[in-house]
Amino acid sequence: MDAYNGTTLYVKDLALGLVRRGVGVEVFTLRLGKVSREIADAGVVVTTKLAELSRPDLIHGHQNIVTRLALNKFKLTPCISWIHDRLSPLDIPLFHKNIVQYAAVDYNCAERYIQDYSISSADIKVVYNWVNLERFEKKKTWSATLNTALVFSNYANNHNYLKLIKQACEIKGVNLQVIGKGVGKEHPKPEQLIGGFDLVFGKAKAAMESMAVGCAVIVCDFTGLAGMVKPQNFDHYRKYNFGMKLMTRLTTVETLCEELDKFSTRDSQIVCDRIREDASLEKSIDLLINLYQDTILRHKRGLRNKYSASFKHTLLIWKKTIRIWLSIWTELNYPKIYKAVKG
Repeated sequence: MDAYNGTTLYVKDLALGLVRRGVGVEVFTLRLGKVSREIADAGVVVTTKLAELSRPDLIHGHQNIVTRLALNKFKLTPCISWIHDRLSPLDIPLFHKNIVQYAAVDYNCAERYIQDYSISSADIKVVYNWVNLERFEKKKTWSATLNTALVFSNYANNHNYLKLIKQACEIKGVNLQVIGKGVGKEHPKPEQLIGGFDLVFGKAKAAMESMAVGCAVIVCDFTGLAGMVKPQNFDHYRKYNFGMKLMTRLTTVETLCEELDKFSTRDSQIVCDRIREDASLEKSIDLLINLYQDTILRHKRGLRNKYSASFKHTLLIWKKTIRIWLSIWTELNYPKIYKAVKG
């Protein structure tokens, strides 16, 4: 919980949203930092020590390293295990008797369960990502022409697709700015910035937040280009979280210019209204509370995970995550060595 990214901000929104509903929340992580402090400042326990946690009614598990530790600590507690990323080694699913429900933020992640690990679609629940509409308010003024654009991504840097976006915007006479970790310009409150732009280049949660403010959005990243979000493709793009599954086109100056030419203030307003109606945080919390209650009830009735963890699968997780785990372990136990190695 040390940096601003899709998963950490998801946890922050969810934790604070559940507290507002009167649900007790505690957060277990292996890295404290910016986001954990913001959650703790709201009165929520955030800790790296399992011994400091109360026994929960449910584990909402993100990423296999911390979820496994929580399951080993709370041996009688049901768990919902989530995938946020189609490729991340941290999102290789666990097989544990108390994982009563597998969940994903879009159908691309659901396909990872099904295609890569032979988990039945009947055992998977898709609950889409959301936008905190109290933070990302609808802007009050709209430009009739495309004048300003923002790259909103932690992955963009001057050695990848960002240089192509800069060239395309220069050709089209669009003033461009960039925020994100890749250029050393993380912004803790992007909601204060986004409304000043006509268009945003981004994906997933960043794309959704930009749409909710009222910006036109071109879905793209270092993996490729999807295109401008329009009323006609909104449902399809939403199904795949405005993310990787959609970015199948080659990013070139020419294809970016083609997408910039699709700018329409009216379309941006329609998309803005759609995302604000479909993707509010409060609606998502309603769905999640119902899912939590159902999972706890099924566990009480004796339902257990029907998938067994083979030695091969366990070895796969360790092989894929061992470097991450060693990095965190070194940071926690030998911070001077960690800082020296990181340079």
